[in-house]
Amino acid sequence: MRRAGPAFLLIGGAVVVAALGWWWITYGEVVKYGYLSWREASDCLVWKSDVCSLATALCLGSHPRVLVSYWSSVLWLGLIAVSASLLLAGRANAASQG
Repeated sequence: MRRAGPAFLLIGGAVVVAALGWWWITYGEVVKYGYLSWREASDCLVWKSDVCSLATALCLGSHPRVLVSYWSSVLWLGLIAVSASLLLAGRANAASQG
C-alpha cells in the first residue's frame, strides 16, 4: 500500500497536466478567434456547458479533424488520483507514528 501513494501522485499529476494541455489546445483557439473570453474558457476547464460546446463547434474549422473536444472529466479524474495519493500518504504517516 505504501507504493500506491506515489503511483497515484505520478499518474494523477500526469493526467492533470495532460488535461490542461488538452484544454489549451481546444480552447486556446476558441479564445484566439473571440468566441469566448479567457474567463469563459476557464470555466470549460472544470465543467461542460452549452456555451463551451457552442464555442468549440463554431471554431471547428480551425481545429484538426482528429482532435477530440476537451472532456472536463479528465481533469477531475486526475485530481481524484492526486487526492488519493495525499490520503494514502497521510494514512501511512499516521500508521508509522501510532
